Amino acid sequence: MELKEPKFKKFTAKQLVRAVVDTMICGAIVIAASLIKFYLTGKAIDPVFWFSLIYLVMLVSVFYGGLLMYSMLSRSFIVQNNRYYLAFLVTLTVAFLFHLFISLVSPLLIAPGLTAMIIVQLSRKKQDAFAFNLIEAGLVFCVLIYEAITTDGNVIMLIGGSEDAGKLQMWLTVIITVINIGVGAVIPVALKDKTNRLHYVLVGLLVTAASVLSYLLMSLAYSDIVLALGLFWPVIISGIIPLIVAQFAVPLFERIFNLVTDNRLMELTDARQPLLRRLAAEAPGTYSHSMAVANFAEMCAVAIGEDAYLARAAAYYHDIGKLSNPFYFSENQAGYNPHDDILPEVSAEIIRKHTTEGMRLCMEYKLPYEVAQVTVEHHGTLPIFVFYERAKHLTDGEVDIRDYSYHGVNPTSKISAIIMICDSSEAAIRAMDRPDGERVDRLLRSIIADRISKGQFDNCSISLKDLDMIRQTIISAYGGLFHTRVKYPGGEK
Repeated sequence: MELKEPKFKKFTAKQLVRAVVDTMICGAIVIAASLIKFYLTGKAIDPVFWFSLIYLVMLVSVFYGGLLMYSMLSRSFIVQNNRYYLAFLVTLTVAFLFHLFISLVSPLLIAPGLTAMIIVQLSRKKQDAFAFNLIEAGLVFCVLIYEAITTDGNVIMLIGGSEDAGKLQMWLTVIITVINIGVGAVIPVALKDKTNRLHYVLVGLLVTAASVLSYLLMSLAYSDIVLALGLFWPVIISGIIPLIVAQFAVPLFERIFNLVTDNRLMELTDARQPLLRRLAAEAPGTYSHSMAVANFAEMCAVAIGEDAYLARAAAYYHDIGKLSNPFYFSENQAGYNPHDDILPEVSAEIIRKHTTEGMRLCMEYKLPYEVAQVTVEHHGTLPIFVFYERAKHLTDGEVDIRDYSYHGVNPTSKISAIIMICDSSEAAIRAMDRPDGERVDRLLRSIIADRISKGQFDNCSISLKDLDMIRQTIISAYGGLFHTRVKYPGGEK
């Protein structure tokens, strides 16, 4: 399932500067690596060195500059969230370095679709895989063609060498580039909305077979057909490389750059995750509540076209901050309420602290920011009326409602808005005596109207139509989640 993202928001000057700096650093690495490669092929002496340097600077400026422009104009999200842009940029650069030096052995060992295979699993938009793979393939092509021309046929290839090595290298570079671009276009389509790791393996094997077949067909156009056909076996090796490398690189990049991907979100909802195990053991009532909210949130996300994986993961962790004082929350109490013995302002502080404490725990356990931000947004800046009313009864003077309101942030995404509604709805429905569809409908309308009147949805793009769809979805789901059990003879419900 493809992850959704917020609608276009203009990136700040700081975010743009970071993207430019990252692009320049990676571009400098490409230039330095290419000069080293030219040195290994005997072309790093004056005046060729300076010509090569100028050529590489122009080449990198065009390709990496074009990539930055593409990201700014079409993918502002990854510029705003720099860790995504940097992850894709590092993937492209590392793939280029690998292809650059593996070509010393043979251009046919250039792994087609390597960049696409990694980015398709990291990106929220599958077309990113094609765009970054296209840039990497074009960059490798221009560098190797330049190298073939300037070395006058003196390129040493341990596999596939011949008397006219320069001509052979140029031909092989053209062939493998065509395959690389073709595979980079197929992979995003084949792997769209796929989360099963086995599916990636099957696609990788099919791509390898298609690469070999494409090479054999194109070999018929080469002057020395026998030589060309005899070199097909490196293509088999190169076709398997993206499959193997991606299995190790994707989880590594997910953790290093703390990215949200489908597979990462599924891992976070595993009950064996450390924070979830703590929640189940230390705050079982909150754990049960979070599971119920997750069911609501997932269905609501699907109903309005948002990402169900992210909604479920965010719901699992939205109340994780209650671990700091679990018994001060009603769902974890067994009769005794400690708030009866403390001042209302102290109670309010303990209750509202669970949002900021949740963010702290998420950061400590290195959860993705998109999940962590829901912990401080799911209550927004709503007042805690129970303790506000209690304070008014205990005080003769005026009571500032801000002292009894959450110090969080109003929802900035539809996911946070969904969790805000589902969190309150689940708790309120459970507290109702014999809830029915009509009463639940009135309750939900009241909850949503109250949050609209208090400006809780002003910072996100959720619409009235979305809110109405969420209401209807919860009403439909409520019957399945809180249905009455059948009475059995001699037993209770």
